[in-house]
Amino acid sequence: MKLVVSKISLISLFKLNKSFYFIIDAFLNIIFFSVRSISKLLAYDDGPLVIISLHRLGDTIFTIPTIREIQKNFKEKITIICFPESVPIYKLALNNINYFELKYSELVFNHRIVKSRTKKKLRRIKPGIIIDLIGGMSSASILFNLRAREITGTSKRIFRSLYDNFVELREKPQLMDIYFDAISPLVDLQNRIELKKYSYSINPNGKIIIHPFAAWREKLWNFKKFFELALRLQKDFEVKIISPPGKISIDSINEFLFAGCHIIEANSVDELINQIKECSLLIGNDSGPVNIANFLGKPTFTIFGATNPDYTITSEKHQLYIQKKLTCSAQSNEKYCLVGGAEFVCPGMQCMDFLSVDEVYTQIMVLTEKYCTTK
Repeated sequence: MKLVVSKISLISLFKLNKSFYFIIDAFLNIIFFSVRSISKLLAYDDGPLVIISLHRLGDTIFTIPTIREIQKNFKEKITIICFPESVPIYKLALNNINYFELKYSELVFNHRIVKSRTKKKLRRIKPGIIIDLIGGMSSASILFNLRAREITGTSKRIFRSLYDNFVELREKPQLMDIYFDAISPLVDLQNRIELKKYSYSINPNGKIIIHPFAAWREKLWNFKKFFELALRLQKDFEVKIISPPGKISIDSINEFLFAGCHIIEANSVDELINQIKECSLLIGNDSGPVNIANFLGKPTFTIFGATNPDYTITSEKHQLYIQKKLTCSAQSNEKYCLVGGAEFVCPGMQCMDFLSVDEVYTQIMVLTEKYCTTK
């Protein structure tokens, strides 16, 4: 299979040459350690506890149990640095939190480095303790020379000297455990299994919502198959397709309306959340809306492609998934297949193309029989 390069991380490039990586690692270790040592001498006496959580919608959900534990164990005022769309997610579950909303446009170099003007705004927070829940270059650019008393978090080893309490970023499931790892030097986590449990919210009289989108092309099941699935389901159930603004063409909207499908454009994350709260079942690709629905305790059906379900699936019987396993699919302890990591563009998309509407429909019927009311 011929792969087309999409983008690749700098660390991956460095590791192609072990000697070069060793030199870069040693050099950065000295620089980061020196800057951190000076910054600690000038640390603020008092200041809020700052959490760095620059995640997309889906991963934002997985940080909530960790932030709840931080709230339980620290009396400091808490400020979360996050993207604007994450704020409504956090407000679902967290109280007494301040937010520093960082826009994508405030990160340069392919969203890896925060702009100097934004860094000045961050310094005005005068953080006392910083907990990094994301790791990588974007958070490293924020942490560099910030005068916090203590910095704890998880990241790649190359950035270890930026932290007073460093936990190397794990590669094995689950995503929630990555964020628990980040606070493990500070908080004694007795029972992670209990902390991972979601609520339970059943509304059999609601509608079935289909969200046919995702952040990556390799996560997308064919749009026409979603449409065919909606037509089958609406024979017995109330069905609506939900979409971000402008994602569905006018021609497709007219086709859906002619077939009797309901189309809803969610103009904000708050509107998306409200729609999910009222539904009986949500169907979608591995994406933010499915993770929101899982967190809200809704029955969900997730279609996986490039990503490994082990990292995100729940143990709840009302939350099922399907994946067409191929030889190129992600293996154990791999978050995604080779191309699914966004370093390459998949030329085939067989894991999604080979997954039929019949297979998906049959599995969804297991949920509709228990959690959905027919017309």
